[in-house]
Amino acid sequence: MPIYEYRHKGKPGDTCEETFEFFQKMSDDPIDKCPVCGRAVEKILSRFSGASDRMAPTRLKELGFTKLVRRDKGVYEKE
Repeated sequence: MPIYEYRHKGKPGDTCEETFEFFQKMSDDPIDKCPVCGRAVEKILSRFSGASDRMAPTRLKELGFTKLVRRDKGVYEKE
């Protein structure tokens, strides 16, 4: 299940932080009230780590390298 971040629209309750994380299904509608204090909240865009393939041929080419792949006995080709 993904984790979504929400922020209070006004002042948060005494027991709440300004932003909080909330577990919910992707198919669920965004919540509009804080589950703790009941005040209005809005969903915010979270930072995420989109890991990319560091050895991808295009990435290596950008860095000035060439990736060679062994095809047959002793034969290497550019990928």
